[in-house]
Amino acid sequence: MNINAKKIISVIALATVSSFAEWDYYTVLDGHQGQARIKANYWYNGDFHSTSFDLNARYTVVKGLELSLTGLGYQLFADPNDKTKEGDGFKDFSVGAKYAFNPNFSVFLDANIPAGKKEISSQEFSLKGGVQWFLPISEQFGIGNEFGLTVPFKHDGVQRGLVADYGFEFYYAFSSGVTPFTGFVFTSQLTDSKNEDKSESGTGASNISFWAGISYNVNKNVNLTLYTDIEYAAHGAYQSGYIFQTTFSF
Repeated sequence: MNINAKKIISVIALATVSSFAEWDYYTVLDGHQGQARIKANYWYNGDFHSTSFDLNARYTVVKGLELSLTGLGYQLFADPNDKTKEGDGFKDFSVGAKYAFNPNFSVFLDANIPAGKKEISSQEFSLKGGVQWFLPISEQFGIGNEFGLTVPFKHDGVQRGLVADYGFEFYYAFSSGVTPFTGFVFTSQLTDSKNEDKSESGTGASNISFWAGISYNVNKNVNLTLYTDIEYAAHGAYQSGYIFQTTFSF
């Protein structure tokens, strides 16, 4: 596998872990309610592209406390200059907890589990904690916000710096069950990374993501969502993607 392909795979891995590991920017479900989601992702960057399928679930075990599993899936990576299929394999996933003090304010903690194939995995256990707040502008229109801080743990002699993010998403829910939405998240490394030789780098490295899409409530238990996502990372790396997901409520 060539260096460019490895770079793109690492960007895809970082983006899929950092984006919506905590399900969404809104409040938890009512007590003893849950959702299961099947998610198909297509990402591309020039000649490189990947397709992956994820399983996700969340359940409110008691009023206000939600547990989640996100990103459990398999990736297929296409590189026209490499036939080794090193970019194919199982990905990292996240487990998390979220507590809503009220319908408009929540705190969360997620753990990235580096269980994926070596060529795909971030190979880094990390914890992400933060707060989310919801602004209900009207009965149909709302804005979800998040501030998060990711604490990576040392791996392979590298201690990556602290990473902060701020994101928001707003939507308008029509009575027909159709809900268009769009959002943005900015991620930045706050402290330097440290290697075994004690050299430091990375402060200020950032990632910007924009997305827009539409969801449709087929009925009270089934929702279909399609959106596009554009990611810009440090050093000119970028990727675009399309995501389709089906969510089942129970």
